[in-house]
Amino acid sequence: MARKRLLLDLLGKWYWLVLAVILGLAGSFYYLSKAPRMYSASASLLVKEQTVAVMGKDQADEINMGSGAAMSTVVERLRRRAFFERVAAREEVRELHGIVPPRVRWLPKFLSDWLGDHEVEEAPAAASQLPPKALGGMIGSWTAVEVRRTTRLIDIRVTHPSPEVAAVLADAIALEYVAETTGDRSSGRTSTIELLAEQSELSRVALQESQQALSSYQRALSAHEELDAKEREVVELKRRYRDRHPEMISALAQLEGLKMRFLADFNAVVSSGADAAYWAGGQGVLVEAADDLVERLDTARRMLLSRTAVLMSEIKSLESVFNAMLTKMQQVEVNQAEQESTLEIHSLASLPGEPVSPDRNKVLMIGLLFGLCGGAGIAYGAVSLDNKFYTVMQVEELTGAPVLAAVSLIAKEPAARKGVEKLLGQRELEAQKFEKNWDDRIIFRESQSDSIQMEMYRVLRASITLLGPESERKVTLFTSAIPGEGKSTTAVNYSLAAAAQRKRVLLIDLDLRRPSVHLAFGLSSEMNQKGVTGYLAGQDSFEDSITRGINGDGIDVMFSGKMAPRPGELLNGALLSSLLAEAKAAYDVVVLDTAPLLAVPDTRVIAPYADNLCLVIRAEYVPKGACYRVLRLLESGRTPLSGIVFNGYRERRSMIGYNYTYGYYQYGAKGKAYGYGKEAYGYGSENRRSGVQGNNRTAAKSEDAEVKSA
Repeated sequence: MARKRLLLDLLGKWYWLVLAVILGLAGSFYYLSKAPRMYSASASLLVKEQTVAVMGKDQADEINMGSGAAMSTVVERLRRRAFFERVAAREEVRELHGIVPPRVRWLPKFLSDWLGDHEVEEAPAAASQLPPKALGGMIGSWTAVEVRRTTRLIDIRVTHPSPEVAAVLADAIALEYVAETTGDRSSGRTSTIELLAEQSELSRVALQESQQALSSYQRALSAHEELDAKEREVVELKRRYRDRHPEMISALAQLEGLKMRFLADFNAVVSSGADAAYWAGGQGVLVEAADDLVERLDTARRMLLSRTAVLMSEIKSLESVFNAMLTKMQQVEVNQAEQESTLEIHSLASLPGEPVSPDRNKVLMIGLLFGLCGGAGIAYGAVSLDNKFYTVMQVEELTGAPVLAAVSLIAKEPAARKGVEKLLGQRELEAQKFEKNWDDRIIFRESQSDSIQMEMYRVLRASITLLGPESERKVTLFTSAIPGEGKSTTAVNYSLAAAAQRKRVLLIDLDLRRPSVHLAFGLSSEMNQKGVTGYLAGQDSFEDSITRGINGDGIDVMFSGKMAPRPGELLNGALLSSLLAEAKAAYDVVVLDTAPLLAVPDTRVIAPYADNLCLVIRAEYVPKGACYRVLRLLESGRTPLSGIVFNGYRERRSMIGYNYTYGYYQYGAKGKAYGYGKEAYGYGSENRRSGVQGNNRTAAKSEDAEVKSA
């Protein structure tokens, strides 16, 4: 389920995928417009092997070189930097024009001009203008050498923006290597005996150096042996004599003298330069850096023994190598056999006609894949970092509470169509007098015919009806986590929806700090003088605190009343219980509009007296953490949450996540959409540009039950 949810959320961010794919393809086309066209020319070499027999039988045969290592050796010799420098010095290469490709300017022209990098037409560079060393390095970067599979052919492929240059260079490389191997260049030919002689001479020199280095340590080694013997003697004397015994004193003095002598001999051999290559790395500093005599002595002894052991091992290894070289040279001289590889040109390069790169299809595919991966990464980041709710599924999965209704954003619609006044009866005309100043958020009006917006709140009415027997669940409380989520709008429209079923409905504004129910009905603050505060303060009776027939013969409203200096102190448990008891006795449905839970503690005092506790969550507005905090507060107060009203989501055809409502079937409301204000909770009026919304995923089931109950 979690993976399915993540996939749906990523699909909900499809626009990032589309944008990234467009950018990826645009980058691919830009690369194709800037990248130089590269041409490839190939020449081939055939590798042979010539054998001269031992006893004077001249027998030359072409034999198959079964060893892959032999062919790989030829390839590596073709890749030598010195070889490419000789190719660069050939006459036909030095005469080439345009061998150095022009610099590719990847930035757009307007950006290059803005940065001051003005494009200057450069004359084609000739090979004669470059030294062979620099030109050889460039030729090596353009050349690829590989063995043709299951053959003795070696392909030399040169890739260059100029087809003529590519063909000439491929031929020059093949001809130069053939000349090197056939003896036209004596400096490039080395016999087996010469190689063995060279290696044996190197081994002999290394052996001699190691032996000389070891001999330089003999004096220090002798001093170390005497020191070691004297230390054993002192250990034996300590078993028989005390420290003040003459023999013991003499032995200790001799021991100290041997220590100083050993250190002097060791320092002398380190500074003598006989083994300078080893001690140049700063090894002698370790001895000098020791804090005391004992530590310096231990360090010197350990390093001396370690170095002499390494030298003895090297001498033994070099002697073995040197002897093996001498033996091999004797065998070659006795057999008088010579074996060498020869090559010939198999094919020369032809002038390429079509460019080999860039590959248009490959570049576009890479751009598409990069776009998809980048878009998926951006979408995943947006989903991971997004702290708001967007769909009903998100709300239910992340809160664990059922969604009673999903209320989409409502667009403003005229209360009556043009010319409809002529057709209205007296009852409707009187209702218009009440409704003329109502807030646009109130959609249940006598003068307004059935609409999709009304159906949204009928779904909410049906869902609350299904929570339990109406006689036992009369009091419905609406609250939110933070201000601006539309709890007052939801409470008013739900009250009007309940009144539409000919039920006696009382709407009580218990948001004593920032009341807004009277504003929704177009009443000023002067008309909000009687209500809840008067009743809780004991100044007014229940009947006197109610404003009846707010829409003719519709619902009754108990406004918040006069502003109290400390409204939280009026919310006494006994008075609240008495107020709701009288309300339930006189009415079928009692609706409470309360303050946001996280702003003030008032709602937590009122919540235990409500039968249905509904939390309004506004889409794309309230942080998820605020909703989690509300759920923990209700759980800690042992106040069960009846359900959630998902309010204010934008109904889109492209939305992924089951936010489809009745509006989906008749998509697109006329007029300007109204959104909610974002001002902080405190004194002052609520932003009247708030919008209302509606729907529920369980619309069909809820409506069936509502019809049955009706």
